[in-house]
Amino acid sequence: MQQNVSAFEIKKALAKRHGNREFFITECKTGPTGPGMLQFDGLAIYKSWAHPNIVGYEIKTSRSDFLRDNKYTRYMPYCHEFYFVTPTGLVQRQELEESIGLIWYNPATGALTTKKKAIHRNIEISAELLLYVIMSRLDSEKLPFTSDKTEYWKAWLENKISDRELGYQVKSKLLNRIAELEQELRRYRDIKDDLEELKAIDAVMEKHGIRSYWRRAETLDEALSRGYPRELDNLQRKLQDAVASIERIKKTYQKEAQGYDEQIKDRVV
Repeated sequence: MQQNVSAFEIKKALAKRHGNREFFITECKTGPTGPGMLQFDGLAIYKSWAHPNIVGYEIKTSRSDFLRDNKYTRYMPYCHEFYFVTPTGLVQRQELEESIGLIWYNPATGALTTKKKAIHRNIEISAELLLYVIMSRLDSEKLPFTSDKTEYWKAWLENKISDRELGYQVKSKLLNRIAELEQELRRYRDIKDDLEELKAIDAVMEKHGIRSYWRRAETLDEALSRGYPRELDNLQRKLQDAVASIERIKKTYQKEAQGYDEQIKDRVV
């Protein structure tokens, strides 16, 4: 099924193709308005004194428009090369005369593909055509790529709708990105809290003589897994021996005191 393509889109694609290398104009008349005046949908003039080349374009966006066109041969005296430009597949190369070229426009990509090269013909360049080109450049109210104001405003409205849809897409992506950044910020805050906790643990470890700047977990685990120092066991045995010695001294003193008491009683009797 043929896609709905506007002449405005094809004119923009032609302008992009020629860029700054060649002079390109749309809705170019062959002379003053009146009987016999023709109007190219697009006209490109190659910048060369030695090999001048004027290329005319006739745009067709529907099959019926192409079939009822019976004036295209009248364009030939005004250009060295003449092309029909249509959406892809609308016109086939075998339907055109040998000297006429064919360019397809792909609406999906905006690309132009030359399906049939036009034959370059020697012509006498029209002074009226060139005069119109000069005058059109001086016309500041010229509507680019459009044949009338209706087409211009229709294209403007389509672009506004496209811009609006683009705005919605950009806004949606921005909101998603903001949500991702907020989540990332929360993760950074958690990391900050973890760092503060780690600093507190470092302080406690240093307070108890456990110092480590690179292997904190291993060093702390080793310290907590370590048994009582042997010095504490030796001290405990010494304390037990001391207590036993005190008990022996106490018992000896009690015996001596008891014997002393008995001697005093004997003397009294």
